Amino acid sequence: MNKGLTVGLILAMWVSGSIASQKLNAFQTNSIDEIVAERNGRPFIMVLWSIHCPPCLKELAYLQQYRNKFSKTSLVLVATDDQQYSDTVQQVLNDNHLDRMDNWIFAGSMPERLRFVIDPAWYGELPRSYFYDAAHRRRSHSGVLTEAVLERWLNK
Repeated sequence: MNKGLTVGLILAMWVSGSIASQKLNAFQTNSIDEIVAERNGRPFIMVLWSIHCPPCLKELAYLQQYRNKFSKTSLVLVATDDQQYSDTVQQVLNDNHLDRMDNWIFAGSMPERLRFVIDPAWYGELPRSYFYDAAHRRRSHSGVLTEAVLERWLNK
């Protein structure tokens, strides 16, 4: 086999594997339990956002600056948009270089129910974040995350 062709095939498989790993998980009523269990006592931040929320888009651009400080398991991004917007959500994540994080999008026809399973006291205001400590006690934050809030959590 031609050396150039071999290198090209390997590169194509690598690129297609990278693209395949950039997927949105369907957020359903049991997803919050799955997210928490997957982290097995490790702290993490869950950020809720939407493509229809200008402050959320600002926050994603800001999180891009911090993405290297987050391991893949310490930042979870949940788009509260309907799955019909999956392509747009994926593009926003790609544009902000957040596509390799643990990304979810609301699934199903009842977003109110999904909001309730996340937090019965949350009525859908965005952006909204939840800071989970190692014991998975959580603290909520409404509004755009600031550098001070992120640094305080990252340094704990």
